[in-house]
Amino acid sequence: MQNKIEITVNRRRFDGSCGVTSQMTAAEIAGLVGIPAQNAIVERETARNAYEAVSSDAQIAIEAGMHFLVTRHFVMGG
Repeated sequence: MQNKIEITVNRRRFDGSCGVTSQMTAAEIAGLVGIPAQNAIVERETARNAYEAVSSDAQIAIEAGMHFLVTRHFVMGG
């Protein structure tokens, strides 16, 4: 039996059926919550309520239980 990898992105759980694999880019993680890579800021939880930014092309070794925060770049129109 294969280990089930489940991660949390913006407080929502995702697993292999959603596209989670053992290696993912930050852009792929942003895609899980529907935010285009060019407009996403992806942060990985390093400690409780502490996050570090991850570049969009960085490969991340995914482990079960990881937490990510994905937000949109703030853009002023005008």
